[in-house]
Amino acid sequence: MTVTLSHKIELKANNKFKTYCRKAFGVSRFTWNWALERVNDKRERKEKIDVLELKKEFNHIKRRQYPFVMEVTKYASQQPFIFLKRALSQFFDDLKSDKSSSKRKGFPVFKKKRYSSGSFYIGGDLAVVKKGSEIKDKRFEASDDKTYLYIPKFGWVMLREEIRFPGKINSVTISQDGDKFFASFSIETSEIVYEGTHKENAQEALCGCDWGVKDLLTLSNGIKIKGSKHLKRRQRQLARQQKTLAKKQHPRTKGDKTPTSKNYIKQSRKVGKLYRRIKAQRLDENEKLSTVLVRHFRVICLETLNVKGMMSNHRLAKAVADNSPYALKEMIKRKSSLRERTVVEADQFYASSKTCRRCGEVNKDLKLSDRIFVCPKCGFTEDRDVQAAKNLTEVYINRVGLASPELLKLKPVDLTALLDDLAINGLATSRVEAGI
Repeated sequence: MTVTLSHKIELKANNKFKTYCRKAFGVSRFTWNWALERVNDKRERKEKIDVLELKKEFNHIKRRQYPFVMEVTKYASQQPFIFLKRALSQFFDDLKSDKSSSKRKGFPVFKKKRYSSGSFYIGGDLAVVKKGSEIKDKRFEASDDKTYLYIPKFGWVMLREEIRFPGKINSVTISQDGDKFFASFSIETSEIVYEGTHKENAQEALCGCDWGVKDLLTLSNGIKIKGSKHLKRRQRQLARQQKTLAKKQHPRTKGDKTPTSKNYIKQSRKVGKLYRRIKAQRLDENEKLSTVLVRHFRVICLETLNVKGMMSNHRLAKAVADNSPYALKEMIKRKSSLRERTVVEADQFYASSKTCRRCGEVNKDLKLSDRIFVCPKCGFTEDRDVQAAKNLTEVYINRVGLASPELLKLKPVDLTALLDDLAINGLATSRVEAGI
């Protein structure tokens, strides 16, 4: 069996390569907008939409009307048609299904020109990765052990690190994030290679995960992962940089003819760099946490959160964004599918925090500030978040008709291994007696 993995690596980009990338970004964006404009026209006239026919039409006229698309790789002007066809299929499939409007894919929109972001696709047939010593070119020395990626109609670009696992390269996506450029490889590798590079410690254990604002995650065994709150830690530094940016010369309102100064551009790059660092640190923390959970548990029970609704609350929005619960949930689901784990999601309206674990009474008067749950009926008392995590495990136990949840508990030695793994990955934890 084969497994498809991705690996994103930074490129060592010079000015010549940056110019090439911006051309390719522009061609990719132009092609998408050209095709979408014709799709909208056909939709208004209620004609049949065939994206592949539009692709043939574009190929027929591009050399004469749009010769600039020939300056970059052919995939920059061809792949947007494939992506548009996929987006339209998802949109019309969701319309036919009985999904709620909030979960449906929206109709494709036009792409806007951005100076700090963009991407283009390269097919696996043209993507070549070699060591410098293997490249037959006078510019590369025989002792060069660095890794290079071949970009069609440009040449070789150095990778900041090597690809971690061998396999067939299906595709490469070149993207820009601020002043940095990345290559994201889609690699088809064997299951043996995947198992060799990914640790396997899972026991027959069940874990309920309650997401929170104060603590990033609370597990049903009493472990609380605190979360670093990267945005909150850098709030003062970010405010200082933005205050400096506001003082630089730039247009203040729409229609303002004030020219943008070079100092404004320099300072905006500093602000962008700080935001990217916060984003990267948050992503790294969520990646490590999701890996540890999938590594140690066979069954993971999650709550279904209305993140969009929570973000509309101005008192919670910043804290919610700082923890990024939806991204963490998607990482857990994606990695669980690769390792054959079971992920169970509770109903969105299941009151896991307000339901008594002993008698089932719902405490409707429980406030967000109440950190200890007290049952008004039987007097049962427990940490609010720990009880919520345990209630999430009951969703799986009731669904499969499991008689003894004790069979799915972590053994003491496995619990120690879990805590050690969390500590190795730099995830701060605290321990609450679970009392199961």
